[in-house]
Order: sequence, then C-alpha cells, then structure tokens
Amino acid sequence: MKYARLSKEQFESLHEEFALFLATQSIDKKQWDQIKTENLTLTDELLDLFSNVVWDQSLDKITYLENRSDHHLFLFKCLDKRIDLILIQLESNCPSLREKDYKRWLGEHLTDPQVSIFESNRIFNEDFKKEKFKLMEQGALVTDGATFEDLKKFLLK
Repeated sequence: MKYARLSKEQFESLHEEFALFLATQSIDKKQWDQIKTENLTLTDELLDLFSNVVWDQSLDKITYLENRSDHHLFLFKCLDKRIDLILIQLESNCPSLREKDYKRWLGEHLTDPQVSIFESNRIFNEDFKKEKFKLMEQGALVTDGATFEDLKKFLLK
C-alpha cells in the first residue's frame, strides 16, 4: 500500500467512483458482494488499490500545504518534483500562531528580532507524492497558498 486506506466515511462519499473503479476491474455489484463475503484478501487488495488511485489523483492536485503550531509556521509550495519551504519561527513569548488573528500580528512583526524566517527547497527524484502525503500525515493541511505567496513577495523585497 503506497499511502493509507481510505476511511469508511471516505469510501461512502466516493461510492459512485468506487463502483466505476470496480467496473474497470470487470466486477459488478453481485460479484463485489460475493468477493466481500468469500475472499477477504481480494477485498483488501481492491480497497487498497482504489485508495491508492484516489490518493494519487488527490496528491497531484495539491500545491500548497501548511503546518502550524504555537510558534512555528511551515509553509510548503509543491512544484514539479520540488518542495519550497518558508518557515516562520517565533520566540516563546510571542502570541500563538494558532490564534485567529495571527496573520495580522505576524504582518506587523515580521522584522521583529523575535521572528525568524527561513527558506529552503528540496528536490525529489522519486516518491514526490509520498513526500506530500508524509507532510499531511505529520499535520500539514491543504491551503490556497495565499500566506505562502504573500510571504514570498515580502522576502523578495
């Protein structure tokens, strides 16, 4: 299994796509019901295969990820085989980055000595999607990239 099996809720929300997937495997509803009761190994293989297909397609569409804690903000831009990182690190006496208005505070204090900004990037020749998936497993969430792009513009000045 390349990623992780989809949850029951995810399978339920993708039931039409799963039916189409089974059809591509030449499996109709009657056969699927039979497989589920008589061949648990094949059932697991098909569920895992469909999960991998869904994750592969989803990971292809992800460009921006964000992982935020009280005093760290990891912003990722996932390009073709490369991930750019902007890391904001705050001293412990700064307001939490989990607060609702953290962007306003951060915008006003980006040049403050209590705020450190780091940039980096890494190229992945293989397993680029797995790297994105790993970031998500570690708590990164998909974003629209506005924060990344705003900070990138600030850093280019």
